[in-house]
Order: sequence, then structure tokens, then C-alpha cells
Amino acid sequence: MLSNKRPFIAIIRGGYTGESVISLQSAATLMEALDQQRYEAVYVSISRKDWHCERADGFPLEFDRGRFAAVRGHGMEVFNAALIAIHGTPGEDGKLQGYLDMMNVPYQTGGVLCMALAMSKFSTTGLLRQWGFPVAASVLLHDRNSGAEERIMNEVGLPCFVKPDNSGSSLGISKVKTKAELGPALDKAFAEGPSVMCEALVKGRELTCGVARLNGEVRALPVCEIRTSREFFDYEAKYHAADTEEIIPAEIPNDVTLLIQERSVAIYRALDCNGMVRIDHFWTGEEVITIEVNTTPGFSSASIFPKMIRAAGLEVPAVVNAIAEECLQRGKARR
Repeated sequence: MLSNKRPFIAIIRGGYTGESVISLQSAATLMEALDQQRYEAVYVSISRKDWHCERADGFPLEFDRGRFAAVRGHGMEVFNAALIAIHGTPGEDGKLQGYLDMMNVPYQTGGVLCMALAMSKFSTTGLLRQWGFPVAASVLLHDRNSGAEERIMNEVGLPCFVKPDNSGSSLGISKVKTKAELGPALDKAFAEGPSVMCEALVKGRELTCGVARLNGEVRALPVCEIRTSREFFDYEAKYHAADTEEIIPAEIPNDVTLLIQERSVAIYRALDCNGMVRIDHFWTGEEVITIEVNTTPGFSSASIFPKMIRAAGLEVPAVVNAIAEECLQRGKARR
């Protein structure tokens, strides 16, 4: 029988979007990395139909959604902490964080406001623009009306990216080069969500930087350059294309690396992020433009973030266990 002395940790996976399949892979990486001698971790899987709980071997556990508790052999116990591995709603937009706050269960991501803001690409870049961080010009659309194309042409111009405002993994995104392509791109993006962001194209090298709070210190990881033969780093390029290159550390000048790392840490702090976050930029050769903030980045074996951890000379299990321990300590401080 498993001891109930080990902290009881829920790895929350699934979600309501097409990214749920990536969530399962990210959750598996977290489970594999956690020290089972120190913690007892189980999965809590969320879908629109139901929530259920199971051990890593698939054995189902009795679960109480009203208390966020499960039975591991010693009666119903409230989880000591949660590691959220959901990409998209409800784990990346503040909904799950609000629920866990009400249950008084600590988690590793940013809080409700941070996650809700960062889930909206337009809100994130708008706030970053106000704070003085260079971002691309953009416009937000809430409906597919006859004047949408003209507004995009006047306020953003072509070429541009048309993307759902609240989705990840590049789902529903199109690179638009001509006015004739705008209509189909808007239809595709609105099929993913109720609001669409149109963003001016930034030409340059695509760079991303991981940031994590480790042992109380916010730390930038080595910068990664993404190269793909596709029009942009879309879902196919991220998860299936054989010729996508992720070069870590990026082969760029040291001053550009330092600028990206310092800016990524500054954005992490400004948005009040927590846990592991990945921030995407473009380097035009003259300036660095920030594109997006990913507050629950992919964490599968094929994802960029674990590769950046190893490039920093760290081990994935050490980072995951440090984040879990910090989460537990925050929970103890609340009591």
C-alpha cells in the first residue's frame, strides 16, 4: 500500500481544445520526472464531459471534484498541490486557476489574472506595448463582418498573420499575402474561437526563450532559434515536419542573446508569471520584436522547453521537482 506521508500531487491534463493530445504528452513528461520517493502523483483528466482521476498505470481512483480530492488508500484526501499541463482552456486561461484558488490548492502557473491576460494574444501584446516592449502592429476582431478585410488592410497591412486570439499550437493560424486570402483565413480563425487577432508580419529570425522560477530565482534559459521550410512555425512544423530545426543555443550575437533573455525575464515579471513560461520573439537584424507569451508551453519529449533545460546544463527531473517543491511550500505558507 502506498504511504500517505508523501505529498499528494495532481498532474492535470486534457482540456477542451485540440491541444489536449499535446497535454497528455506534457503530463506524461511531468509524471516521469517527478520523484516518486518524495511525492505521490496521479493524473486528473479534464474534458467537457467529465473529470476523472487515475494513477500513472491507469488504475482509476475515486475522485471528488467538489473538494479536489481523491482516494489513494486512506480515505478521501485533498491534493496538496497541482501541476497544470493543459494547453488552452481551461488550464491556460485562468479558469482552472480560479477553481484551485477556491479549493486552496497551490499550482505552478501564474494566477488567474496573469493566465487570462496571457491567453489573449491581443491583450498580451497590447499590455506589452504600453510597457514599452516592442511588438508588432495588430487589430482585434470580434465578428466576421463585411468590413473586416478593409480594417485589416488599413490598420495592419499585408502580409500579415490571422490567428485565433485564444488558441495555441498555431491552431487556426494563416499567413496572408494577398487580400483574396483574407476571407478564408478569417473563416479558419473564427472556426477556432469568437475573437481573431490580425498581426503585421515581422521578417527575421524566429527566436524563443524559456523562463522559469527555480529556487526562488527567475532564470532565463538558453535562446532557441526555430527554422522551418514551411511558411511559419505551424502545428505541422511543430509536431510532424522532419525538417524543422530547433537550434539551442541560437547562433546569434551575444548581445542579442542577452537582450532576449533580459527582456523575457522582464516580461515574465511584468505579467506576474510563475512556473515555466516560453516567450517568442523575432530578431529583424536591427531590433527584437516580441510576438507571444506561452504560460503553459508544451512539455512533451519533442517540445522545445525540455531541450532548453538540458542546454542550460540542468536536468528535467531536477527542474520539475524543484517547481513541485516550491508549489508545496507556497501551499504551506497559506495555511
